[in-house]
Amino acid sequence: MIRLFLHFKIFSFLLLPLFFLSGQNQGQSIAERLAELKARSNVHENQVSQLLAERPLGRTDFTIPNNEAVPVLPPPPPPSIVPAVPEARRVEQQDEVIPVPIEPATLAEANDQNNSTESKEDLDEAYAKLYEPDIPSRLEGYYFGPILGLVFPQDGAIRTLIPSTSPATYTKEMYDSDSGYFIGLQAGKDFGRVRVEAEYSYHSFDAATASSSLSASIHNFFSRLILEKEIGDRFDIRAGLGMGIGIVTLEDTADYSGTGFAYDFLLGGAYRLAENWSLQVDYHYYLTAAHDHYDHIKSHLWTISASLDI
Repeated sequence: MIRLFLHFKIFSFLLLPLFFLSGQNQGQSIAERLAELKARSNVHENQVSQLLAERPLGRTDFTIPNNEAVPVLPPPPPPSIVPAVPEARRVEQQDEVIPVPIEPATLAEANDQNNSTESKEDLDEAYAKLYEPDIPSRLEGYYFGPILGLVFPQDGAIRTLIPSTSPATYTKEMYDSDSGYFIGLQAGKDFGRVRVEAEYSYHSFDAATASSSLSASIHNFFSRLILEKEIGDRFDIRAGLGMGIGIVTLEDTADYSGTGFAYDFLLGGAYRLAENWSLQVDYHYYLTAAHDHYDHIKSHLWTISASLDI
């Protein structure tokens, strides 16, 4: 384009004298016309020189850019911030404070935002419950189950009445105890952190005096209060107190029997295997009242029991 323009200029300069000579006033002489033509030619030559001295324009790049696929990022989630409902705005005018009531549209927008936030929290909670591990929940209510265990009695003594003594006089004979077994049945109600239950149990162990052997059997009817505390998803620790009646029989060539008050202290743990049943492992310290025919019977009991929810 620039070169074409320059060629046009030069061609115009060449033809200019002809138009100039033909179009000027006929009153001028030829010398005056040539002088004027020469002056104009010099001016045009200077303009052409200036145009040629200018820096050429750069070529325009008409290459179409290669539009590569730009990954579209998802918009960021809206912030889960519960907007505070604006209170009534107060406009101060000089020394007077004029309360301005909240517009109904503002309240509606705030309520919509609160409702959307609550819906999002409910949805998050539902997803959390859906993907959380399947942990059996504790069911409160009535239950029952069997009890099995081992008995480790302490050594004791039996008492024999000396005939024809007034007041009654007893002789005491010590015995050595062997370990025995424990079976029973429990039923109760779970209130959450507290259990109240009734229990029947049977203890049996052997013992020996210096002159004979003994066979001991004890029937217990207890009521028990147990306090429990959860320390995990499935595991509880517990402590309790049981009390009731103990029917004691110590058999030898003679029969040493009696009925009296009995109680025990419990300490143990429970593990939930499923929502409707659990296992308990407990230690008991068992004690009966003394009788005319025997001293206190003391035992260490280790038991395992199952609680089946009804």
